Parts: sequence; C-alpha cells; structure tokens
Amino acid sequence: MIEPTKRLIELFRSEVPLDSSIIQSYCDVIASSGDADDAKVLLEWYKKHAEDWQYVPILQVVMRCGDMELAAELYAYSFEQGRLRENAPDGILHILAYMGYPLPSEYIVDCVVSNDQDACLALLHMPYDHHYSRIVELFDQMYGQALFPELLPALCVQWAPEEQMVPKLLAWGKQASIDCNGGLVLGIAMYGPAQKDQIKQILWDTDWELYSNGTGGHWWAYMSMPLVELTFAELIQDLKHAFGLKDKVDRDDQERIVRNGGQAADASDPSKRSAEHCFDVLHSLLQLQLEHVPHPLRYVTPNRESMIDLYQQLFAWSTPHVDDSILGVIGNTLGIHHRLMERFYHLRSTMELVVRYEIERMI
Repeated sequence: MIEPTKRLIELFRSEVPLDSSIIQSYCDVIASSGDADDAKVLLEWYKKHAEDWQYVPILQVVMRCGDMELAAELYAYSFEQGRLRENAPDGILHILAYMGYPLPSEYIVDCVVSNDQDACLALLHMPYDHHYSRIVELFDQMYGQALFPELLPALCVQWAPEEQMVPKLLAWGKQASIDCNGGLVLGIAMYGPAQKDQIKQILWDTDWELYSNGTGGHWWAYMSMPLVELTFAELIQDLKHAFGLKDKVDRDDQERIVRNGGQAADASDPSKRSAEHCFDVLHSLLQLQLEHVPHPLRYVTPNRESMIDLYQQLFAWSTPHVDDSILGVIGNTLGIHHRLMERFYHLRSTMELVVRYEIERMI
C-alpha cells in the first residue's frame, strides 16, 4: 500500500470526523498513484460502511486501481439476481464496466431507457450487441427534442457512421436545451480527432453556452478534448489570434485606456458577447484542468500539457513593451474593469501554486 492509503485508513479508524472533501482528496491521490493492494483494503472498508455516503469516493479507487477479482467482489456485493440492489450507490454500473467486468447488456439497456446516465457510461465500455436496437429506437424517438437523456448521443458511435451522425448531432444542438447539450458534444467527439475543428467551433459558439453555468455542459466539453486531441495551447492560440492586440498597444496606449475608464477605444471586430463567451469557456475548461479531473472512459489518454507551459502561454508577455498576455487581450477587448479580469487574475494565482508543485515533483 502507498502511504496515503495507510494514512486514510488510520484516519478512518481514529473515528475523528472527516470532511468529505478531505476523503475525496485522499481518494483522488490514491486512485492516481495506487494499485490493487490499495483498492482491496479500501473496498473492505467500504463494504463495512456502505450505508455511509461519505465512503462512496472509495469506489473511485476501486475503479481505477482494482483488478478483475475486486470487480467480481464488488459485483457480488452490489447485484442480486442480475440487477442492482436497491441501496447500491450511483456509479456502480460505470465502475464495473470501466474495470472490464461483464455486465448483463439487456439490463444495462433497460437502465439507459430509464434515463440512467451511469448506464450510458457503462455501455461506452461494452461491446455492441443486439440489445442496442432498443437504444437506436430511443434515439429516434428523442431526436430533435429539447430535453433528452444527456449521454444518449454519445452511444451513436456504436452504430452510426460519422458522416451520417455528426451532421444530425450538430443540427440537434440548435434545438437542444443547454441542460443536455454536453452529451451532444461528447457524441460528436466520440468519432475521434477528425472532429477536432468541429469541437472547437462548438466551444466558441455562443448558442452552446459551454462554460460553467450550472448545467454541466462544460464538464463534458472538457472530457471531449482528449477524444479529438484538442489541446489548451490550441485554444489559447485561437483566442489570442481572434481577440489579440492587433496594433500592438504599448504602455502609453494602455495608460490612455485606463484614463478612459478601463474601456478599450478600439475593441476587436467580434462582438463583446462573443468575446465574453470565449473567455468564459476557456476559464471554465482551465479550472477543470487544475482540478485534475480524471476521464470517465478507460480508453482515453488524458491531457498531459504542462502547467508551466500553459502558464507561459497565458500570462507571459512577448515583449516588455506590450501586454499581449491573456490579461492584456481581455483588458484591451473588454476593458480592464471587466469581471473576467478578476477571474483570470484569480486563475493565475491558482496556477502559480500548481506550477510550484510541478517543479517540486522534478526533485
């Protein structure tokens, strides 16, 4: 066992009240650095305290570090007569499928039809079989509606060719509620790197609203990036190109902007709303990158961009005379008193802590 696992077990045994965020943080670290031994001891602890919701994060360790023996143990504990036990926590179907455990496909499809997002994630780890015909029927019934099972479009890659389905999902996005359109983004991204430009266009499209607005769409947008091999470096470059300081505003010009109340005299051609939206999207996605959110699909290689490099691309000046960093671009486009200035200053402070941690890991 690794040291964080030993320490977490000691804390559990001490019966000292633990905030759920502390447990979650321990489990995040163990899931990324532990192995089956860590998963085994934590699964035993979970089974003894399954009625307590604060121990549910332990299952993430089991999912990412466990072996097939532990998957079989979790299945036996969570299922009865081929169906989930009534008190089973959310996520069990996804966890078992992620681990490669064979699940009854007919039952999983039943769950998808009942609008179970967890079952959709499970199916994305399972082979196509004849039960999928019911999923296709459900898709045909839901197509074009504003509200629908959010991850249903992600399953289309299992049966529909790219050239047929991607245009349909894009058209659906014009009608879909922003409460569900994250699944449409994921559905398009499931077709792979050929859809990179399409995903970028969707991210910058104000109608999709893929920023942190309470709907969760930005979360699935973030998860779509590695599927199409889209990097933050490309997104940052896009915004600097679209809204950058076209005439290289120097310090005298910047002082003049400040005297004018923080408003740029000559804003970029795209509308202010478009600029705000694009910077909001970038900020929301970078926040998730800072949180090291693991990908829910086992076969996806996560984004490994260095935080040091991203910090440089975002906040470094190319010359001492011009602030062409992302802060300079926002200030010139939207004004130095715009709410996004404060948000990116706060992001910079958080990134500085992560940069220091990244450097310390080099020792």
